[in-house]
Amino acid sequence: MRRTLGALRGGTIGGLIAIPLVLSFATGCPELWDIINGNTNTNTNVNTNSAANENVNENINANTTGNSGLTGKYVGSTRCSLCHVNKHTDWSETLHAKALEALEAIGQGSNAECVGCHTVGFGEVGGFVNRATTNDLASVGCEACHGPGGDHVSNIEDATKRPVVSISASVCGACHTGEHQPNYEDWQTSRHGQMQESLKEEFTAGTNAATCGLCHSGDVFVADHEGETIAADYLKGIPPEELNPVVCAVCHSPHKRTGNAAAPDEGRDYQLRFPQVKFTTPSNVLADAINPDRFNLCGQCHHARNRVWTDSSREPHPSDQVNVFFGEMPLPDADQTPIVAVRPSVHLNAPEQCSTCHVFRKPIEEGIAPAVSGHTFMVNFEACAACHSSAEIAENKLAILGAEIDYRAGLVEDALNEWALSHDVQGKGVLSWEFTSEGGPSSSGQAKIPNAIKKARYIFYYVIQGGGNGAHNPDYVRDALQTALEYVETNPDLLP
Repeated sequence: MRRTLGALRGGTIGGLIAIPLVLSFATGCPELWDIINGNTNTNTNVNTNSAANENVNENINANTTGNSGLTGKYVGSTRCSLCHVNKHTDWSETLHAKALEALEAIGQGSNAECVGCHTVGFGEVGGFVNRATTNDLASVGCEACHGPGGDHVSNIEDATKRPVVSISASVCGACHTGEHQPNYEDWQTSRHGQMQESLKEEFTAGTNAATCGLCHSGDVFVADHEGETIAADYLKGIPPEELNPVVCAVCHSPHKRTGNAAAPDEGRDYQLRFPQVKFTTPSNVLADAINPDRFNLCGQCHHARNRVWTDSSREPHPSDQVNVFFGEMPLPDADQTPIVAVRPSVHLNAPEQCSTCHVFRKPIEEGIAPAVSGHTFMVNFEACAACHSSAEIAENKLAILGAEIDYRAGLVEDALNEWALSHDVQGKGVLSWEFTSEGGPSSSGQAKIPNAIKKARYIFYYVIQGGGNGAHNPDYVRDALQTALEYVETNPDLLP
């Protein structure tokens, strides 16, 4: 069954009421503060025999745990485990399962500003009150993300009562937000948090889900990864505003520790779906270049597609960052002669490869957890300081490299334009060297463009369009642009 789309917070999704998670609570409410501290003293009688009755109605022993206060709205993760055994077993090893313990370890287990995101349903009817009465709701259990399970367990055969399953980033964003964990706000400003309007139109119209959707739709990516069959119309009819872009669950496994993080902070795992670091031998074989199994977490999407230099209709897809990183370029199966020599990046041994610069984690501050990692995915030059002496030096080096690469790319483009003007194809003038999609000649005109020009233009787009100003693999990009220029400078004539 296709998972329900849309946010969990607020509104009705798939016929179910979506329960918003509580983010924070007023510390000025003494009644609430008493509850979280386990104080159930409502006795207003004056007792003159203080020696005999001292502390009888004071706080429940902090070591006492139980579930006498469960009302049935929230049932607790132990109840969920009766059917969802594997999910519960995996979850129990995550830090979500120990979220309240983490607060208690730093003396904040009774801080109402924190407890809301470290328990289930705190502040709501039937939600967490304290360990003594609602211990099964301590920490971030199943119902923190899926909503109350009482109605479901009362009639498990009724599909309308099943908890919501949503991969919307707002589910994670209910807690991973604010001063201590601004991951949700970061993600919202990132390109991962956006989906092109043209793609929304295509997906909801019932096209391209099985192709573009594999990387541009969080719904398709997760479903495909979990073994669902993806047809072109997988997202047909879904309102555009409910389509999920590249959400948290694309990169992170919601339910389990995976061991895929390269250098996690002590006790952490980050629950990455794929290895954060992966080394692979460069290959110009097309089947290798498009195979995500060869690449790290980011390379699951940021890899080449089925376009090689002999294709004329469209330029290479601008997603080849990991291929450039490893210094490889796909070739047509019929001609495996390299057009650029392979050359792995000097940045290959960065501690966390792509994440080193694009998801930089600030050092942990004592008493504040966790170490915040940037999820705008913009380069943080503090990550470069270890190798380049300082963030300022690294930023200046990238600016210089960017200027150099722009200059080299400009030489190639100028040479291609000059060739085009002297070899006018179908009256296209300066666009005579371009791909058809970029305003170049039609397929019959493309047949007249010599191979040297086709190789040069492919290289030009391949190393420039993926971005990075050459930083992903400086030497490889230099070599590639120099090779492209040499192809053009042979000044080949049009084919018959």
